[in-house]
Amino acid sequence: MSSDQDFKAFFAAALDAVLIVDDARVFIDVNPAAEQLLGAPAADLVGRRFDHFLHSNVGLDAAWRTFLTTGRQTGELRLVCADATVRDVEYAATAHFLHNRHLAVLRDVSDRKQEEIERAELLSRQKRRLRETETLLTVSRTLSATLDPTETMRRVAREIAHALGADMVGAFLAGPSGDDLRPVAGYRVPQHMREAFQQFPIPIKNHAAIEGAWGARRAVWTDDMAANPRVDRESFNRFPHQSDLFVPICIKERPVGGFFVIWWTERRSITDDEVRLVQGISDLAGMFLDNAQLYRAAAEANRAKDEFLATLSHELRNPLGAILAAVGALERRGEQDEKTRRSRQIILRQSHHLAHLVDDLLDVARVTAGKITLSRQPLDLGEVATNCVRLLRDGGQGLEHRVTVRAEPVMVSADLTRLEQIVGNLLQNAVKYTPAGGSVEIDITRESRDAVLRVTDTGRGIRPEMLPRVFELFAQAEQPLDRSLGGLGVGLTLTRRLVELHGGAITAFSEGEGRGAQFSVRLPLDVTTAPPRPPSEPLAHGRPRRILIIEDSPDARESLRLLLESQGHHVSEASDGVGGVTLALAEGPDVILIDLGLPGLDGYEVARTLRGSAFGKTATLIAVTGYGQTEDRRRSSEAGFDAHLVKPVSPEALARLLATSSESDA
Repeated sequence: MSSDQDFKAFFAAALDAVLIVDDARVFIDVNPAAEQLLGAPAADLVGRRFDHFLHSNVGLDAAWRTFLTTGRQTGELRLVCADATVRDVEYAATAHFLHNRHLAVLRDVSDRKQEEIERAELLSRQKRRLRETETLLTVSRTLSATLDPTETMRRVAREIAHALGADMVGAFLAGPSGDDLRPVAGYRVPQHMREAFQQFPIPIKNHAAIEGAWGARRAVWTDDMAANPRVDRESFNRFPHQSDLFVPICIKERPVGGFFVIWWTERRSITDDEVRLVQGISDLAGMFLDNAQLYRAAAEANRAKDEFLATLSHELRNPLGAILAAVGALERRGEQDEKTRRSRQIILRQSHHLAHLVDDLLDVARVTAGKITLSRQPLDLGEVATNCVRLLRDGGQGLEHRVTVRAEPVMVSADLTRLEQIVGNLLQNAVKYTPAGGSVEIDITRESRDAVLRVTDTGRGIRPEMLPRVFELFAQAEQPLDRSLGGLGVGLTLTRRLVELHGGAITAFSEGEGRGAQFSVRLPLDVTTAPPRPPSEPLAHGRPRRILIIEDSPDARESLRLLLESQGHHVSEASDGVGGVTLALAEGPDVILIDLGLPGLDGYEVARTLRGSAFGKTATLIAVTGYGQTEDRRRSSEAGFDAHLVKPVSPEALARLLATSSESDA
């Protein structure tokens, strides 16, 4: 086959359009693919100029001369085919393919171009949506950053101006009559217009554009303010500008204001995307204004409630003072008949209970108003808890319950009075909701950087739906008809607020009704108080001593006995005060360790009784107790104790005391 035949075969079979033109750009020949591309048979194309199919021939002659000179050219063209369709093609052309003949190969890329256009449009839409989302997010953060409506509206106006490239944005709210719009904030208000902007309201009624937007609750805009007959002339004369956009602000579908977006000199067309964006911003502003109104109403209600509680508490103190004073006067008159004495005790007990409720009410009001200040000092949380148990029992509460304190020395920086309130309220709550015979356990531990107090009871428990509300003011579970477990429900509220005032946190847990409850308090450890250091040298225990332990807790008694026996001492035990006195008088020990909270005859009476005997005048009496406050130490000293140790007893401190006692007896 000759080369001419090869070319003709290639020419006919090529999938791309192949064109042969002369020096005048007239078609000499076209292949079948070119016929399909240009939309006409070869007979109609041959003899026509290629120029007739170009979408634009601007600069074609110059480009043709360059092509003839260089001999090759590639690029893109847009063709208008015989059927009037427009096609984008890529081409590669060779000049002087034959004498006075030029060859061009064209490939249709219209579909690819369309896909590129669609991808570009999609990317553009995505970028616009991203910018809209970022703007709405910024506006949301702005709205949550302050509760001041004026400052918030100014910030929102700023975001609108930045998003639309506007010259100025004004925020307006409807006036009292609802007939006009009053300015509340503006962004980029020109200096010479500020006074007019602040003082001149914009009418709603008889202002066709605004009235229409107000009624339809949708944005309106114009790109030619001067020529628009719907524009209020007086407003325009005061603020002459080319284009503006007004979008209403609605609360629950009710228009309450709006944003004016202004371009002073630019005739600006507003796109649907921009309208949608500003409408979204306006909707957010409406939600903020609604929430701000609700917040102000709630704050006002809280303020009124707190004032009422404070007033009520103070007013109740007057009759309480009179009642307690009258009961005191009756006490000074001496013993009366049994019924009178019992009635007097009931009045006194219930008056103290009422006074406690009044104190809680007043303290809740003080904490809420920020009127409580803390007088902090380093305190051992275990000592405070143990003291609260004693006060609870002294007040006649918890006597029918098993109340256990397990504490390790844990120091916190706290206000003693308020810390006792925290622990006391939790103890009273546990006892109140635990039937007689149940148990209440107080555990104090150190966990990482926290001091942790846990009060666990075996009582009534808390229903799951009540757990999230137990610390709310006046929140209570359903009470029986006799209100036997009643109260105002302020104790836990006060406790939580006092804990938070100390920088701590409180939580409640219960497995359900009838399964008890646990309240946990976490307070920051006091890192300024150094823990006691162990002695650098072993302490000498001195000569073996005869020691009597008087302690009602079997575990505490046994552990102390084991410790002393390991040091070589001879130890005997008694579980109550009466038995302890009897054993002491019979055995004459050198040292007696006495728990203060003994049943029946307490530790103070034991000490006084022993000091009154011949033997007791020389014996060493050491108080071993959970009560460690200044008042407790003073009472133990007055009762005749030589030393006062606070549980858990430090073995080193006890050894020092015994060694000192041994030396003094030598």
